[in-house]
Amino acid sequence: MRIEVLMDALGMIDDKMILEAKYPEKKRRNYKKGIVLFAAILLSAVLAMQALAIANVDPVYQMVYMISPSLAQRLKPVQRSCIDNGIEMKVISASVYENEAVIYISLRDLEGNRIDETTDLFDSYRINRPFNSSASCSRAGYDEKTGTVTFLISISQWGNQRIEGDKITFSFREFLSNKQKFDGKLDLDLSLAEIDPPTMVRSYHETKDVYKEGDFLQTGKTALYTPVEGVAITGMGFIDGKLHIQTYYENVLETDNHGSVYFVDSAGNEDYGYQISYRNQQDSGRYYEQVFEISSEEWSDYELRGHFITCDPAVKGNWQVTFPLENAE
Repeated sequence: MRIEVLMDALGMIDDKMILEAKYPEKKRRNYKKGIVLFAAILLSAVLAMQALAIANVDPVYQMVYMISPSLAQRLKPVQRSCIDNGIEMKVISASVYENEAVIYISLRDLEGNRIDETTDLFDSYRINRPFNSSASCSRAGYDEKTGTVTFLISISQWGNQRIEGDKITFSFREFLSNKQKFDGKLDLDLSLAEIDPPTMVRSYHETKDVYKEGDFLQTGKTALYTPVEGVAITGMGFIDGKLHIQTYYENVLETDNHGSVYFVDSAGNEDYGYQISYRNQQDSGRYYEQVFEISSEEWSDYELRGHFITCDPAVKGNWQVTFPLENAE
C-alpha cells in the first residue's frame, strides 16, 4: 500500500469542524489530541488490515469501513466472483453514468438445485460503497437451463458526483428458495371454536401510536388443522363476542413462513380482521392471532380462506465480491 493513499485518507479527518464547535479555547488542545489518537487508531487498523490480508479478514474490513468507507473500499482488492457452500456468485455486467450505476450479479448452484426462480436473499445483503447514496437489490430473472438467478443492484449517489472508478463491495450471508404459495379455501370446521377458551393477557398495537392490552388465546399445543406443511391452525375461540383464530408458522427464522387467514362474503369482500403476533422463547416458530367480528350465526354467509407462503430452510454462507464501478460486460 502506498503511503500517499494512507495520508490522503487521513487528510479527510477535518479538525476544523471540531474547532468551530465553539468549545472554550482551553479544551481545543484536548480535541486536537483526540484527532491524533483517532489517526493513530486508523493507521493501526490499516496496517493490521494489510498484514492480515483484507480480502480474507472481514471483521478488520468492517471495522475500517465503519471509520472510513472511502479508505476501506480503496484498500479492498477486486474480486469479481466467489464460491462458498457450493454456490457461485459472479458479477455479470455493470453500467455507470455520472452518479448512477446498474449492476447485474448472478448466483449458480455448483452442487445441486438449491436455486430457482423464487430465490431471494432474505434481506441479508449489504452494499458497501465509499460515498453517500441510495442502493437496492432485487431479483431480475432466472435461467432454467443453467439454473442461474440474476439480481439487479441499483445505486444513485446523493451529491450528483461522478462515481465511475469507485469500488463497491456486495455481500450476503443467506438465501431462500423453493417458495410455495397457497391461496384457497380452508376446510376447517368452525364449530370447533370454543365458546369460553382459556385466555391470557397480551400487549398489542391497536393502531400505530396506540398501545393496549387485551385477552387472547393461550398458545396452542396441537394442530386443529394443517393447510400446508409448516403452517397449522392451533386455536379458535370466542372472546368478548369476537372470533379469534390462532395460526402457527414453523421455523420462521430459517424459512420466513408467513401468511394469514381471512373471510370472504358472497359479494367477494375480504375480511382480515386485525391481528397480533407472538413467540415462545424456546420456540423457533411464530404465532399469529387474528380477530374477527363475525358471530357463529353469520358463518354460513362467509367462506374461510387462507394465504400462506412457505419455503425450504435458508442456505447459509459468506458470499462477497468487490469491483470498480465501470462500464463492463
